[in-house]
Amino acid sequence: MSLLIGHSHFISDLSLSQDSRYCLTASWDSTLRLWDLRKGQTIKRFVSHSRDVLAVAFSPDNRQIASGGRDKNLKIWNTVGECKFTVEQNAHTDWVSSVKFHNDTKNPIVVSASWDKTIKVWDNLNMTLKHTFVGHKAQINSLDMAPKTSFLASGGKDGKAFIWNLVDGKYLGDTQADSPINVVLFAPKNYWLVLGTENGIKVWDLPSKEFIFEIKASPIDANREKQTSPISCTSLAWNKGGQLLFAGFDDGYIRVYKVVANA
Repeated sequence: MSLLIGHSHFISDLSLSQDSRYCLTASWDSTLRLWDLRKGQTIKRFVSHSRDVLAVAFSPDNRQIASGGRDKNLKIWNTVGECKFTVEQNAHTDWVSSVKFHNDTKNPIVVSASWDKTIKVWDNLNMTLKHTFVGHKAQINSLDMAPKTSFLASGGKDGKAFIWNLVDGKYLGDTQADSPINVVLFAPKNYWLVLGTENGIKVWDLPSKEFIFEIKASPIDANREKQTSPISCTSLAWNKGGQLLFAGFDDGYIRVYKVVANA
C-alpha cells in the first residue's frame, strides 16, 4: 500500500487514466493534483479554482482534464497544469458537482451537473453549449455514462434518477428512489442502473423500468447495532469483470456484493 500525501483538505473526487498509471484528485483545498501511481508522487498541481474543487475527469485520450467546483466554474486543463478554458457563456449558476467526458473521441463532449438543478452538454472542441437538461427539483449529485452508448444517467437530492441521450439532447426516462440519491452507476454487463441512496442501494432494471433489487446495509460495529437510521451509500464502483460491486457507506465500511446469474 502506498499513501499519496499532498492535499491540505478533503479529497472530493478522483479519476484514473485509461492505463491506471495516473490519478487525478480534486480537493477542498481549491486544487487538483495529478499523481504518478507507480512512484506515489504528485506530477503536477493545478491551481485556478477560487473555492473547493468538487469534480474531476480525464478525457478518453487522457490529454484533457475537466474540473468543477464551488466557485460555479467548469474548467478545461491540459496535463501540464495549464487552465486552457473557463466556461463563462451559459455557465452554471451554482456549484458544479459532477463532470464527465463522453467516451466517444469522434464526438468530443463534456457534461457537467450542478446544484442549479441542470445538466449541461458542451461541445469539447470550443466549449459551446449543445444541450441543457432540466428535470431535477434539487441539487444533482452524480452523473454516469453507459459504456459505448450515448446514454447519460443523473441522480440528485430530490431522489430522482433520469436517463438522457446526451448526443441527441433527449429525455429517455426517470424513476423515483424515495430517498436522496448520492451516486448513480450503470452496470457494465446488464441493463441496470445502480442507485446509491441515503437508505442504501436500489437497482433499476432499464428495460422493465422497475426496481429489481434493494439492499439495506446492516450495522457492523457493535456500538451501532441499535441504530435505527439507515446507513447511507455514498460511493459505487464495479470491478473490471463486472461481477463485483464495491459500495462505500457513511459508517466507514466498504461492502462488496456479487452478481449471481439466475439458474
